[in-house]
Amino acid sequence: MIVRSRHAHRKPRYRAALLAVGVSVAAALVPVQSAAADVTAAADVTAAAVDPFAATTTVLYSSPNVPSGCYRIPSIVRAADGSLLAFAEHRFHTCADKSNIETVVRRLPAGATQWLPVQTVVRGEPGDPVAPATRGNPGPVVYRRLPGAPAAGAPDGRVVLLGTHNPVDPATPGSNHRTAPRTPYVLHSDDNGVTWGAPRPLTELDDPSWGHYATGPVHAIQLTRGAHAGRLVAGVNYDGGGFGAMLVYSDDAGITWHRGARAHYPADRRLIPQELSLVELANGDVMVWARQNWVGGTPEEEADPNVRPHRAVATSKDGGATYHGDFRLLPGFEAPNIQSSSLRLRATDEGDAYNLILTMAPSVNVEPRIRPTVRSSFDEGLSWQSVDTPLDATDEGLQVYGTNDRDATVQECACYGGYSDMVELPGGDIGLLYERGATDYRSEIAFVRLDDRDLHTPATTSDVPGRSALVFDGVTTTAGRYGRAFRFDGERGRVQLPFRTAPVLGTGDFTVSTWIRYGETGRDQALFWAYGINGAPEVWLRAEPGNNRIRGTVTTGTGSASVTSARAYADGAWHHVVLRRQAGNLALFVDGVRVGAAAGAAGAVHGDDPTPIYLGQRLDGANRFHGSMDEFRVYDRALTTTEVFRLRTSNTAAIPGLTARLPMNALVPAGK
Repeated sequence: MIVRSRHAHRKPRYRAALLAVGVSVAAALVPVQSAAADVTAAADVTAAAVDPFAATTTVLYSSPNVPSGCYRIPSIVRAADGSLLAFAEHRFHTCADKSNIETVVRRLPAGATQWLPVQTVVRGEPGDPVAPATRGNPGPVVYRRLPGAPAAGAPDGRVVLLGTHNPVDPATPGSNHRTAPRTPYVLHSDDNGVTWGAPRPLTELDDPSWGHYATGPVHAIQLTRGAHAGRLVAGVNYDGGGFGAMLVYSDDAGITWHRGARAHYPADRRLIPQELSLVELANGDVMVWARQNWVGGTPEEEADPNVRPHRAVATSKDGGATYHGDFRLLPGFEAPNIQSSSLRLRATDEGDAYNLILTMAPSVNVEPRIRPTVRSSFDEGLSWQSVDTPLDATDEGLQVYGTNDRDATVQECACYGGYSDMVELPGGDIGLLYERGATDYRSEIAFVRLDDRDLHTPATTSDVPGRSALVFDGVTTTAGRYGRAFRFDGERGRVQLPFRTAPVLGTGDFTVSTWIRYGETGRDQALFWAYGINGAPEVWLRAEPGNNRIRGTVTTGTGSASVTSARAYADGAWHHVVLRRQAGNLALFVDGVRVGAAAGAAGAVHGDDPTPIYLGQRLDGANRFHGSMDEFRVYDRALTTTEVFRLRTSNTAAIPGLTARLPMNALVPAGK
């Protein structure tokens, strides 16, 4: 999996401000669901938090006496009847993780505008519902009877809720009972969250040798694609002889559960994935988005997301039964070691114009937990919006609370943020449920409604047969070779082709065609880049004026072939460039003339993971194109020399085999 990062380091004033509030990081583990230090700000802090979405925000849970009791650990789902169910832990005496805690919910009935009062879902011990006990880590999911999925002995719309329990000493109900044995459980509601059954222990998912055990804490998912459609999948983590990150699943609506993918790391390893949030990718894989819970080194090292990344990612290709490889860290994604929710909001295989996965987390790499920010991925989790680009740009995540002046101190920002969850709302908007406060992230849990325009979504442009490409800031329209064209600024501009689960370039013949106009004399200029990088299966076309050439390359599992021109064509005029593979042989055409050829290009040009095709940049964001491009096309066959000539001279649409086309005539802003 390729991760792109264009993050800039924090300015000295900002980093100094972080360190001034007491950021002290030891080379040790930070317990889950606790900060490096309680983040109550200094007593003289009086700054009021800026709330840019106050008009669409409702505070659902308030903790005025924090840390003497609080509401924490939000999760949210939409029931089958359209009701929203916003869960949280109610910590009675203190904010300790394993103290006396009940799980509660607030409901927003379908069509209503007022949330109903707080309702207890599960509390206490069997036979004594008010006995001190930990009942937390809510992980809800709504079961739907999907066409073709295995039948289950449960009604459509059952709300299944996973959680964890441990006993609490009645003499010290507010203490953190760290060594108490912890057991997962499940309960459900068959009336859209109005009433709930009794919890049932899930000892089959536990092990006596494990200590701490946590479900979620975030919504679980139901798979909708492939052989395991209908399956419920949730993430759990545990401590015991090291640290484990496990998926659990149910094929009968949550009645029975099974252990699935499991990654176990020794205590001395610097990779500790915990608090797993799951997304089903458009190709049916399960992306596991995890907190990296190891911290260590100097405060300066911890502040740098490329040195100490705090997110880890893994993938399952068999419905959560096993992991496809190891967890891997995500350099460049700026967040402290904290839970981060995720949600699929758009999918091209479901009729959407583009793919969109969201994640929410504080956006500073060290404690305290501040600047809660929603970031988008438009390429199935391979890359994410940043927090260091121009505000409101399509490269920039959305900070939902506090001033977005990144030079403001912690006190000036007054924008603490903690755990979160997200849900898709009717009509495609997003509901965000998150912890926040002006002086402490545990002060309240708020619900806010957002839409595409809030999320800094790129513009789109049409693609044959009917999909939309994404066009990021730095691309404008200009006079083209035929009609209008796209002009790339060489800094931020690029175009991402529509994602397709069946790759547009496969194992057979193909032809890639476009018009370019540019005048750069030194810097490499990526024109077209598909699927891989650094020796992975890939196809790319790049102008290399420093070497006075245009070069096309095909890399497969068996080797690589490149073809080059004898000129760079960096003369400010329009030129027609074609890369063709025919029977394993590669050819490059410029202005209708074959200028280079090479053998050894047979085989698949893509790997197992879903990867995008970009115009105007390399897959990792490098080699940004500075110039104009027009009439991009892909054919699933090798065009003849005569057809290449016809395409250049007439721009004809009558040549068979066309599988993708970007006329580049117009941009449609997000939300339109």
